Amino acid sequence: MADKDVSSSSTMQPYGSVPTPNVSTELWRLVKTGRVYSLGFPIAADTPNGSTALPFEMRLHLPHDQGTMGDGPFAEGTMRLSTSDHMSTHIDALCHYSEMVDGRRLLYTDIPVAEAEGPDGFSALGVDLCPPIIARGILLDVPGFKKLDVLPDSYGIEADELEACARSEGVEIAAGDCVLIRTGFSQYRVGQQERFTTVGAGPTPPACAWLGDRKIAIVGADTLSFEKVPSPHLGHLELTRRRGIPIMNQIDCEALARDRVYEFLFIALPLKFRGGTASPLNPIAIS
Repeated sequence: MADKDVSSSSTMQPYGSVPTPNVSTELWRLVKTGRVYSLGFPIAADTPNGSTALPFEMRLHLPHDQGTMGDGPFAEGTMRLSTSDHMSTHIDALCHYSEMVDGRRLLYTDIPVAEAEGPDGFSALGVDLCPPIIARGILLDVPGFKKLDVLPDSYGIEADELEACARSEGVEIAAGDCVLIRTGFSQYRVGQQERFTTVGAGPTPPACAWLGDRKIAIVGADTLSFEKVPSPHLGHLELTRRRGIPIMNQIDCEALARDRVYEFLFIALPLKFRGGTASPLNPIAIS
């Protein structure tokens, strides 16, 4: 069970590869036009979800005609939400993935799952420990690089393609970066949900290792599962379980790609679900 003394703190600390936030002069220099891009998708009843996540439901809890304060003019309405922490645009916590090693199921830094997992959350590596994310953002528009609208179903992006894409955009991935990968699959979120959830394009495990070798802070994509689907998710283990690099899913990269914004200031603020395995996000890019 999550312990509030262990899993919640007002003092911000690094979280895996995510550093303690600091807005350096170099980061401010990324802002040239001041244009702000919202990279989050809406959350609604038709939001696609993976097989391990609950669908989203929102119902009126308190209508305005009941939310009055005596006979005064004031009233309020409230909603009841039911969802998974992995709904729509979100960041996975470091406690979300485990790996079987020598007969023991381990989280990042080899914390045994059995010691951290409880019915009310995780006593270690919960998403509430992730600080605000402020980083240099890099967009790798892979279909744009390949002169495509969208990558083919279940397409595996290799490391040399990521490297060539970055080179064509005139950017170089550096330590501490947030790397966003566009596949074009977000166009299937509404109307072709089966396609979106079952045959997504994404990086292969060697490509994930290549990203990890660049010592990036965080990575994300416009797909449901980040890696190509179907796959055994070995890239997730390489990035998050072994290296502490959180993964973000369903990032809206379309406006950035349309405007050919490949380098920007990236900001994301995870919600502090104590011991949670993920948090919804509405990240922004400032160009």
